[in-house]
Amino acid sequence: MPLIARWLLFIRSFWRFCLMHLQSFLLIVVSLSCGSLPQGDVDLPRAIGASMGMITAWWLLCHIAARTTANYVLADQIEPLEGARYLEKQLDIFRWLGLGVIVMCLGGFGLARGIDSVPILTDSMLLQSIALLTPAVLLAAASWSAEHRYGVRMGYVDSGIGEHWSAISGAFRSGMAWLIVPIGFLLGVADFVGQLPIQTGTANSILAITSLLFLCAGLPWIVSRLFKTEALDTATNEWVTSLLENSGLRRTKVARWNTSGRAFNAVIIGFLPPIRTMLISDRLQDELSRTQIAMVVLHEAAHLRRRHVPLRMLAILPAWGFGALVTHVAGEASWATAAGSAAGLLMTLIVLRMVAYRTELDADLQACRMAVAIAPLVDDVPTTYDDAATTLGLALLRVTEEHPQNRRRTWLHPGVDERIEFMRRNCQAEIKNSTTAGTIANPA
Repeated sequence: MPLIARWLLFIRSFWRFCLMHLQSFLLIVVSLSCGSLPQGDVDLPRAIGASMGMITAWWLLCHIAARTTANYVLADQIEPLEGARYLEKQLDIFRWLGLGVIVMCLGGFGLARGIDSVPILTDSMLLQSIALLTPAVLLAAASWSAEHRYGVRMGYVDSGIGEHWSAISGAFRSGMAWLIVPIGFLLGVADFVGQLPIQTGTANSILAITSLLFLCAGLPWIVSRLFKTEALDTATNEWVTSLLENSGLRRTKVARWNTSGRAFNAVIIGFLPPIRTMLISDRLQDELSRTQIAMVVLHEAAHLRRRHVPLRMLAILPAWGFGALVTHVAGEASWATAAGSAAGLLMTLIVLRMVAYRTELDADLQACRMAVAIAPLVDDVPTTYDDAATTLGLALLRVTEEHPQNRRRTWLHPGVDERIEFMRRNCQAEIKNSTTAGTIANPA
């Protein structure tokens, strides 16, 4: 299914704000990329049986890890917080190893290579993608289920089938669904357009226009259904709206993101007013000071003002051009498309990391500058660059306080210490470059 890999070229770079780890991203991309493996004569029932056996074993491993860790905590052999961190590390390892399980199921056992033998899947990229993604979703669900069972055994959450299902579905909706639902929608549109009696050029134009409309208008609509959102209190809504309007983002909706206290985040969904929406998680609003919330909001506003998302989308075009070159050089070899997809994926990860780091640091810098500019117009906003940088740094430390490992570098984010140091260096540079001795130059 080379078309799926081509669609990913457009989709995968968009989700800078996806609330998922790199493991989830790779689970999805690797699963869909396996669709480009050479087709072969595969005993599909046997492949399905072997894959389900592997996935079942994975569920058992995750739950055994959760139960064992809970037993250690209940026996007072380790502290509760240390136990939670220990389980998190184990499940994180399982998620990374899950990439190998996906390749084994789809490639080794032959699930992906036998798709064309199923008549109902042959002519539908949407149904093929669902078949390819099912093992990845089931593997991810194993870790979500284990986390819930750990909470039940520790008495943190209620037991019951309904609660268990709610925990798994909630984890899916706040993570993998961000990629799977849009990809499924666009592939469904591609299937529909492919059945129309029109020329290829016209079909491609329709797909391009539909994709653009979806990113601009469809995404906010999906978000409102994927996540539980509710109205902010009147005072907070007016204050955040004032922050955004004075930052140049007029007609932006604001909503409280109800995560039951799980997420410490804020994000702007969509590009165009008035359908773009700023989501502020419940925990962010409840546990940060107003000045810290202001800096988080301005950081997200800076991403939009500086067009960081389109920049990241454009940055990966050369990476996928490299993948296309690999496919071309491989010629008629059966592995040509798979090699091109792998090369494109590798270059995408490298390029996205470089661009993401630069844009993240730039958003911090611009947020501090915007704070100084709008402080006379909006309450509870730091009035100097130094205060803004300090406040944003404190916010970053607070949201990662319970998970110190999140302060380290990740795929799309520099480490917290690195971000704080970057803002501090720029503060010193502005002091040095000030034309007025002993004062901080007011950044534009």
